[in-house]
Amino acid sequence: MHCGRSRVAEHGARLLIADDNKVNRLLLTRSVELHGHRVTSAENGRAALELLRREPFDLMLLDIEMPEMDGFEVMEQLAADPQLRDLPVIVTSSLEGLAHAVRCIDLGADDYLHKPVNQVLLKARIDSSLEKKRLRDQ
Repeated sequence: MHCGRSRVAEHGARLLIADDNKVNRLLLTRSVELHGHRVTSAENGRAALELLRREPFDLMLLDIEMPEMDGFEVMEQLAADPQLRDLPVIVTSSLEGLAHAVRCIDLGADDYLHKPVNQVLLKARIDSSLEKKRLRDQ
């Protein structure tokens, strides 16, 4: 299905990882960088939003349980911001229960992955979200 290679495919996408757990940030960063993407990380939702408002990103991996501003609040802020509401978001969370996943999707998340995140599934979901974004941007 890939006819031409997009800018994102050639140079890797810019991903923002928002997670208050340093080990999770490092594991996700390493995994995403191995797939050729560039990563910036934030240790809470407030820091993530500041980064998003300062520089362009292609996708965000967002934890739900964070201090200062949780993932739900971040997604509410994104939805209210015309500049950021189309940013693809993949939620990574250890919260159990369908209600959390449904709330994330309702708030605009592209996907919801349970921790510990399966690396093969993560790559597939990132690729899929970036492809959708590329088509939308055209």
